[in-house]
Amino acid sequence: MLHAIIRSERDTFHFFGEVSGYNLETLRHHVRDSARDAEALHLRVEVDPGEREMFTRHAGRWLRRLARAGTTVEVVTH
Repeated sequence: MLHAIIRSERDTFHFFGEVSGYNLETLRHHVRDSARDAEALHLRVEVDPGEREMFTRHAGRWLRRLARAGTTVEVVTH
């Protein structure tokens, strides 16, 4: 299971779902759309430990690019 929180200066968006390629692509689109309208963006993603490998496989590359572009990215396993 994953819980993502996208925060900007104007809004907070929560995304819940199973860790899957489809859900992570949907999350990427939400983040991209939020980044277009925000000066500063913070993304926190909570992932179950057993799904960390799948999460990294599907989201690792775009999360690194997002962080390099200036978004604060925090991934937490609990």
